[in-house]
Amino acid sequence: MAHEHHHHDHHHHHHSVDNLSSLNRAFYIGIGVNLLYTVLEYGVGFHTDSLALISDASHNLSDVASLVISLIGLKLAQRAATALYTYGYKKASIFASLINAVLLVSIVIKIVIESIERLISAPELPGGVIMITAGIGIVINGLSAYLFHQGQKDDINVRGAFLHLLVDALVSVGVVVSGGIIALTGWTLTDPIISLVIAGVILLSTWSLLSESTKLLLDGVPKQIHKEEIETLIRTFPGVASVHHLHVWALSSAQNALTVHLVLKEGMALHDFQKAELKHALAHHHIGHTTFEIEEAGTECADKTCC
Repeated sequence: MAHEHHHHDHHHHHHSVDNLSSLNRAFYIGIGVNLLYTVLEYGVGFHTDSLALISDASHNLSDVASLVISLIGLKLAQRAATALYTYGYKKASIFASLINAVLLVSIVIKIVIESIERLISAPELPGGVIMITAGIGIVINGLSAYLFHQGQKDDINVRGAFLHLLVDALVSVGVVVSGGIIALTGWTLTDPIISLVIAGVILLSTWSLLSESTKLLLDGVPKQIHKEEIETLIRTFPGVASVHHLHVWALSSAQNALTVHLVLKEGMALHDFQKAELKHALAHHHIGHTTFEIEEAGTECADKTCC
């Protein structure tokens, strides 16, 4: 029996130095411009007594917090392993995405409560001012979201930041519509109604982030990994007779790991087994950290509960 451990730095699963530099720059720019816009939108919202603007500003403030949390998660994930934390702080990025999802849900609850109050008593609102302020938000959040578009594809932590910004851009569109209707018709109930729609959009877009973050923290199989395909790939790999103890989980928001016991076919010598080719094949399936325990032909699995 032999134990083989491999750590494969594949470009699909690790942030390169250039990507990290680009992501850091995106975070700093996003935090700066969103913080400035949040202050502006809160000011106009309170001055005009617009719930739609205040709701949007509240969510935009959560964007700033989201970006800060995601940036901290990204930085911690790059920290080296220690004697106590043998994998480093990689899971901090997944924890950051969960915090972001919870932040979004809390904002939804707040918006819904205030919207119901406004439905009962809707104040007079200046539609034109609301439209201009929210229009600025569309540009700021749209451009900020674009900075994270590439990085969010393979990293749930970056996706949390991207989702906050994209939703905010769409929400600002809704606020512009609200302001337009108020300016044309004077129907101020549009403000809380649009706010409720905003809450619904945020909740729908947050659900996948919340469920995926929770699953990854509990070492569930990452969304982009298909365990059946992985098992088939390993079982049909030259020299493999059978597979058991197959486990796949997320080390961080951008790196996945796999451990598996392999039983070789009769006549297959350990030194002839192409381990490097197998780990490279797994890297193309979003798994960059692999551990193989290779067993002799005819070996029985001792723990039937995990086989």
